[in-house]
Amino acid sequence: MPDNNDSQQRILLDWFNISYRTLFTLVLVLLIVGGGAFYFLRAEGILGMNPAAGARREVSKAERLLVKAGPEIKERQDEGIRSLGKNAEVLLEEARQHLKMGRIAESRSSALQSQLSSQKILDFAKGESTYTVRLYKVEGDVRVKPPGSFLWERAATNRLLSVGDQVKTASNGSAQIVYFDGTITTVKPGSLLEIKELYEDPATKIRRVRERVTWGRVTAKTERRNVKGSFHEVSTENAVARTEDKADFEVEFDRVDNRTRLRVRSGEPELTTAKARIRVHAQELVEVDRNSRVGLRKIVPHSPKPIEPIDQRTFLFKDPTKAVTVLRWEQVPGVSQYRLQLSNQSLFGKLLLDKKDVRHTTVKLPKLPEGSYYWRVLGIKPTGEEGSFSEVRKFRIRSRSLRDSEDHEPPPLEIIDFLPSGPLVIINGKTEPGAIVSVDRQKVDVYEDGSFTAVIRLQKEGLNHMRIRVQDSAGNTTSMTKSVYVESF
Repeated sequence: MPDNNDSQQRILLDWFNISYRTLFTLVLVLLIVGGGAFYFLRAEGILGMNPAAGARREVSKAERLLVKAGPEIKERQDEGIRSLGKNAEVLLEEARQHLKMGRIAESRSSALQSQLSSQKILDFAKGESTYTVRLYKVEGDVRVKPPGSFLWERAATNRLLSVGDQVKTASNGSAQIVYFDGTITTVKPGSLLEIKELYEDPATKIRRVRERVTWGRVTAKTERRNVKGSFHEVSTENAVARTEDKADFEVEFDRVDNRTRLRVRSGEPELTTAKARIRVHAQELVEVDRNSRVGLRKIVPHSPKPIEPIDQRTFLFKDPTKAVTVLRWEQVPGVSQYRLQLSNQSLFGKLLLDKKDVRHTTVKLPKLPEGSYYWRVLGIKPTGEEGSFSEVRKFRIRSRSLRDSEDHEPPPLEIIDFLPSGPLVIINGKTEPGAIVSVDRQKVDVYEDGSFTAVIRLQKEGLNHMRIRVQDSAGNTTSMTKSVYVESF
């Protein structure tokens, strides 16, 4: 008879005892190690809890890039390279001084600019071109999906975009994209945009940018071409709108009917389909049907000019719930009615008012609560064609005076981001609520919490000095000058 001990698997269990003291010591060691790692990560700014450490990292990176670019600066007899090198040195020294004085945000901003100048030198040496595309403004629900990814990530202001990225807006969302060629594209609510091409020839400086509207609407405001052969293009499934010069136009694609609409406010973009190629002029609207046929040109009304209130005006009412705010604009010839929109968002992703049957050029808005409001208006012809919206105006409603005669303290002015993007620079900062901010005498929108963001076009190639000024309600002012280098327009 077989031996049961040989025919059955044996399971051996080893038992051992751990004392409470040993267990306590083990836990203590783990806590010390974990705490040390947490402290190290925090000290290095990796967890985002130490802005000063983060600024030090950016300064160190700027130093390394400048050292790496040093041989190229010395060896190449190129004025542009030398100017970039000098700019990198000046900005790096600014970053060091700001860090020494405890101005963390300014230090980080100068260090990032220094890095950009050094990186341009290195890219030039490799025969490559440096270009940037950023989400300049995000309002409401906006998502981004990188190429090859299945996940839609929540968009953030100043996020860098690249070829293949898709930007999707919900019904309450809007976004603005700043391109290295100077174009600002606004993605309207309920739209999907994909970046198809970003190119700049290092030698000729020819720039090509291609965007594609999968569905929804986008507006593109382009600048004059830097060199012959540059263009900005917005396409849909059955049409392509391309401009080589300064223009302001809107492309809309209805994926249900497969129809494309091109509305031109200024400039003369070229419209191309499988069956036609035409030049569309200012104040014209054309449609492309599902068979790629271009319809008749329609003349749309000019944009109304807002008259009052003046931009950024603050209304001081004893009781806003009993007050009336008056909006007025110039009359547009050939218009039978107007469409007025009111929002608390500058991109109008969320509307407080959308009235399409306004018969007069003056509207009274009663009982507006305290807050900031944006408004715009367009004209509608008797045949139904809508024009383009007017420029956006902003006003505030307050229930008490903001002016304090005892206030003699200058308002705070913090520049969080100062990011060059081709011939433009993106500025994000913070001051006190209700203050007025200007950059080179250009007024900048300030939000309810005192934050502000702006895209400013640089005035010349090479080194530009920009003066940023803030004034509070008591008349106190604070100003600073920021320097930025632009390689070419």
